[in-house]
Amino acid sequence: MDSKVKKKTYAERLKINKSFYLWLLTYILFAIIVCAAGLGYLWFWLERYEARSVNGAMTRYMQMVGNREWDEIYDEDVGYFLELNDRKTYQKYLIWLYGDANVSGMTFSYSTSDAYSDYYDVYYQQEKLCALEVHQDKESDSWKVRTVSQNNYYTFDVIEDGTDFRINDVLIDDTFEHEDVHIPMGFEGFGFEDRLPNTKRYRIGGFIQAPELSLTNKNYTYVLDHTKNNFYLGRKPTDEEIEYFTKEITDTAIAYCKYITRDGTFYSLNQHLYPNTPFYYNILGFDPQWFSPHDRIEFNNIEVFDLMPIGDDFFVGSISFDYHVIASDVSKTYSSTYQLFFAKNVYNQWRMCDMAIIFDNSADEE
Repeated sequence: MDSKVKKKTYAERLKINKSFYLWLLTYILFAIIVCAAGLGYLWFWLERYEARSVNGAMTRYMQMVGNREWDEIYDEDVGYFLELNDRKTYQKYLIWLYGDANVSGMTFSYSTSDAYSDYYDVYYQQEKLCALEVHQDKESDSWKVRTVSQNNYYTFDVIEDGTDFRINDVLIDDTFEHEDVHIPMGFEGFGFEDRLPNTKRYRIGGFIQAPELSLTNKNYTYVLDHTKNNFYLGRKPTDEEIEYFTKEITDTAIAYCKYITRDGTFYSLNQHLYPNTPFYYNILGFDPQWFSPHDRIEFNNIEVFDLMPIGDDFFVGSISFDYHVIASDVSKTYSSTYQLFFAKNVYNQWRMCDMAIIFDNSADEE
């Protein structure tokens, strides 16, 4: 018996197709929701990984570096670390350090730890670029990261008791590494120990450059010893002290400059020197024959600054000037900046015991 297939009507086929597409759409929507939930969970897991794992936190930090998010980097830095460099100095350092390096090509290698942080070396193209300090915040259980600056150390000799000072608005107190009894660093080794005041000496690292200090007491000031990376903190000089400190520094610097350029004699300079010091013997053996002959000289733009008394028998100060040399058919101007250290001799006279050349372009010009 022949069977006959009953053909579905158009309305029946339409109903079947609608049911199929509705089921397909429901499936697609369900798949999208599942994928979105999976992506959301993955995103949450990645963020959690970045925050709660050391490698993830360092990777996130490098992404901020790659995006040049300097303000955000500094804000996080000062929020979780003791940062003694100011914003502008630190950001300028980061820009110089990372330059155009591809942050995705950087790798990390554990270096060391201390009581507060872990440290990782950062390598780029198989060369060490810098170091990162990482610290786990106990409240959020997340890791915080910063770039460790060049570990430049400075010492701070506090001469006067009660000389409170801050660096980048951080109070420097006895929680920082310090020793209670010292004589001022610039006068060590001269046999002046019994005549000098004692200081409290702090030793602090992590600076990119010499910091700026702020002192609570307006009657105190500070001076940087340019040869030893040391600060002296003590009372400001009186008007009378400023007057004779300025005269001593000016007369001594001019006598020194005249001697090394063959415009003055050692006898003239010797009247300003404390005897039997390393500087005295060094300058005694100095031969000024290298300087070119000339007709006359002039001292211009003389400025004396950074004056500080160190007890009653010592002081330090700096001077800058232009030394104008005139020959028959040519003239040159040499700019110099010196820092001078003075002590009273047995006759109660001020004599220079040491000198640091902060800047001098005369040797480069000749």
